[in-house]
Amino acid sequence: VDLPIFDGPGGTQWFEARMYPLEQPIDGKRAVVAMLINISERRALHRRLHELSYKDSLTDLYNRRYFLERVNVHLLEKNRIHLMFCDIDHFKAINDRYGHLAGDEVIREFGSILQSVLSETITICRLGGDEFIAALVNSTDEEALELAERVRKAVEDRTFVHQDTPIRFTISIGVAPVEDESLDAAMLIGHADKALYAAKEAGRNCVRFYNNPPGG
Repeated sequence: VDLPIFDGPGGTQWFEARMYPLEQPIDGKRAVVAMLINISERRALHRRLHELSYKDSLTDLYNRRYFLERVNVHLLEKNRIHLMFCDIDHFKAINDRYGHLAGDEVIREFGSILQSVLSETITICRLGGDEFIAALVNSTDEEALELAERVRKAVEDRTFVHQDTPIRFTISIGVAPVEDESLDAAMLIGHADKALYAAKEAGRNCVRFYNNPPGG
């Protein structure tokens, strides 16, 4: 049995209780020996391992697995969802010019910008490489586009320094509404990916909205 003890040293403490019956009665009554073991560190480790299974190690943002689970929950709750799919422009050129360590810093910097611009209630994910996606809940098309533009502008205006070298970069963003809870993961992201492709085709460093074609 796990027993929480609140307000202990270092916060809540967890104990595991183990009961061992004695072979001989005491004063004619059955007796047991109770052992309490502090398992707070074990629970903290399990919690951390659980978090790691849902987190991207480079940015500490959520990973694809957690993101898709959260989107499905939003859809089950009948929330209106917009996906904001972001990609760092010319990321390979950044790696080639400044090195892969600088590329990692660019990814971390962009993750930090996303967290600073977007609300804490918005689920942000690094899909992999230089691709990021966020789920905007109960926003109108106009509000989703406005928020995406704020993110794009924040990146465009930011200069950060890596090993005494100033680095600037831009991003392209595709925004797509999610209106069908039956869509699979590939289709969910696919609509936003098409909008992102349109942003890149338009010259990059811009935002484009996905318009579902008739029958599509």
